[in-house]
Amino acid sequence: MLQNDRYIGGGTLWFTPVGGTEYEIGEVQSAEIEISTETKDAMNKDQVISKKVAKVVTSITASLKFETQITNATNTAMFMLGTETTEDFTTGDTLPDGTTATADVSIPVITAGTNPLVEGSFKFVGDEDGDTKPVLVVPSAVVTPSGSVGYIVDDFTKLSFSGEVLETAGVFYKEYRMTVA
Repeated sequence: MLQNDRYIGGGTLWFTPVGGTEYEIGEVQSAEIEISTETKDAMNKDQVISKKVAKVVTSITASLKFETQITNATNTAMFMLGTETTEDFTTGDTLPDGTTATADVSIPVITAGTNPLVEGSFKFVGDEDGDTKPVLVVPSAVVTPSGSVGYIVDDFTKLSFSGEVLETAGVFYKEYRMTVA
C-alpha cells in the first residue's frame, strides 16, 4: 500500500485562554507555525585568514499566525484585546444605534483594550484524506491582532492574529501524527 505523506491544509483550531474554557476559533482560513534559531559563529583567528570552527545557537524562538472569517463576539473580543460584557438599557433610553428602547434590553458589547495580553494554549486538528493527520499542540502562546477589522468591505471580514509560542516544560509545541481511520 502506498503511503501518502502529503498534506493539503485543513482542520480546526482550538484555543483555551489562561483560566478559561477551550473553544473552536472556527473557519480558520490559514494557520502557520514557525520555529527558528539565532546563531553566532566561532572563528579561529590564529592565522591571517579567519576560519569558522563552530556555530553556536544563542536563542530559539517559535511563532504562530492564523486568520479566521468567523467574527463572533469571542473572536472579535480576542482581536480587540477586549472583554465581552452586556449593557442594560431601560424603556426610553437611547440605544447605541440612536434608536429608543421600547422595552428593557441587555445588549452584548465588546470593550476594546481591557485584555491587552491574550495568552493560552492552541490545538490544531488536521482534516486529512490521506493516511495520517497532524495534531499540533501548543501549550502556551501569546497572540495579538495583526491587521485591521474591515467594516465596509467587498469580501468576508477576516480577523488575523500572530503571536509568540512560549516554552513550557522544555517544549515549544508537539505535532502528533494520528492515523486516519
